[in-house]
Amino acid sequence: MADLAKNRKRLIKIVAFLALLVSAAAIWTAAAPIRGRMAAHYDVWRGHYKILLYGLPTADRPEYVRLLKERYRVQSIAVAGCIVSPSLVAYVDNYDEIVSAAADKKFGHDIFKECSDDAEKSLKHHDASAALM
Repeated sequence: MADLAKNRKRLIKIVAFLALLVSAAAIWTAAAPIRGRMAAHYDVWRGHYKILLYGLPTADRPEYVRLLKERYRVQSIAVAGCIVSPSLVAYVDNYDEIVSAAADKKFGHDIFKECSDDAEKSLKHHDASAALM
């Protein structure tokens, strides 16, 4: 009988621990937008400007990344490919929102749009040049 009571207590502890783990994972996932904003504020405070990217890369992404780095010393980090969780999307979108606003303020204009437009123009120019050959 003592073994049965001992095993029951052990089982209750295991179930309680598993419930705690599930709860912690749920809280961590729900806090993704807040974590993204906090991380961005910290990076901007340190003067580290970077943009997080996810999804299938477009043809002009390498040029976009190069322009951001060369012109403004803004690093681009691909954090995921095509398969992304909703919590990762929330984290990245909130992170990038803070960094974009800080970069706009620092540089006086939307550097991300500028580099994106220039990368797209460069790709079209390259495609047109290649078609002529």
